[in-house]
Amino acid sequence: MKLGTAIALFVVFVSTLAQAETFIGPTTATNRLLVPTNSAIIITATFGDFTNSTQLAYSGSQFPLNYFAPLGNGSAYALAGPMELVFSKAALITYYVVTNSAILTQTIGNDPITITIASNKTMRLFGVPALVNASFSRPGSGSVSFTLGPDQSAEFTGPGALSLNSGVLPPYVKFISYFFAEDGFVLPNQRAIAGPSGSYAITLEKSFDLNTWSPILLANTTDANQAFYRLTIQH
Repeated sequence: MKLGTAIALFVVFVSTLAQAETFIGPTTATNRLLVPTNSAIIITATFGDFTNSTQLAYSGSQFPLNYFAPLGNGSAYALAGPMELVFSKAALITYYVVTNSAILTQTIGNDPITITIASNKTMRLFGVPALVNASFSRPGSGSVSFTLGPDQSAEFTGPGALSLNSGVLPPYVKFISYFFAEDGFVLPNQRAIAGPSGSYAITLEKSFDLNTWSPILLANTTDANQAFYRLTIQH
């Protein structure tokens, strides 16, 4: 079963600031964890009985996520819209909504799917909510098979192809979320995803008394040694 890819589009230098939100299940007609088109959620905490009671709603269908693992320490899951996580039992999910990013979510069935990574591009994965069978191949270099697992960071640099399959039969499904490291991008509330190795760090700090400063935006850039930046504040 081959499924699809959801994308949170509109890449800009600074992501929209947002506060953490908490969803408490189960899902009802008036209590839903929806991820709209052109947005993504970054899940930072998971609690409750959700491992065998969660479904992924996508393109008018619901797919069981019976292998959904709790988050490990310091990890994060991501899910790009338009999708919905549906909980049939009590669950608590804390997350950030990100609208200005380039997070992609690939749903994975039992039939292998392939994600092509262009030359000099680096693909970085968020936490994988369930074990996913994978292999990576490069032209003229052969391929290596392995398993992507929860609480395990991963990145791949092209040219190459990452092949994935869930190892479970329909109606079950798994998913991964990832982005391509360009200049890096910012997650809200002092959370940052680093850019490529050797990139320059840019920090915007805030103070209420001009003595104590706290970072509110962290970013990376691969610009040349000299570059110009400007700050825009909108309400």
